[in-house]
Amino acid sequence: MEKGRDLKMKTLLAIAPSPRRGGNSETLLREFCRAAEDAGWRVELIKVNSLKFRPCQACDACAKDGHCVVQDDMQTIYPKLIAADALVVASPITFGSMNAQLKMFIDRFQCWWQAKYNLKKPFVKEEENRKGFFICVGALKRKEYCENAIQIIKVFFHNINHKLVGTLCFRGYDELGAVKEDPEVLPQVYQAGKDFIAMVESR
Repeated sequence: MEKGRDLKMKTLLAIAPSPRRGGNSETLLREFCRAAEDAGWRVELIKVNSLKFRPCQACDACAKDGHCVVQDDMQTIYPKLIAADALVVASPITFGSMNAQLKMFIDRFQCWWQAKYNLKKPFVKEEENRKGFFICVGALKRKEYCENAIQIIKVFFHNINHKLVGTLCFRGYDELGAVKEDPEVLPQVYQAGKDFIAMVESR
């Protein structure tokens, strides 16, 4: 491990794309992050719906140097991801996939795809062994309900050189605060957060 990264307080970057304040996915995310904070980590939570940013314009200008030319709030996100030690994303499931805010956020990492594959200069190097976790929650109970979102996250994490080491999918929770009514859910998420942080620290 890099000595400089060991000496500073470690940071978990948490991505919350839900537009619903205090919704189920954000509740789960905050419980996961609480485990990180209890372990002495700093947590930076990004509320995607509060960002002012445009979808990817498919202009291919980023093919020149790996930098997105669209000047909006996404320009503040890229350096945060570079600096963070680990990543967690939590999304509601909408129409069988992640919500629109998260997909638009992911699409704006086309510049990182260019940096990694075309320019061979990724912003996060594969040998850094960065780790990530994904949480999703939705109303339907069918097993396949979360599969599309997981596949997109796998591609996203691969392209930004973060290894997806765990997922939690909660089905059958729709009303605001529904996850709090199940006594097993929050302890499960907190434990997953503890295990994730322990895994990151053991690398």
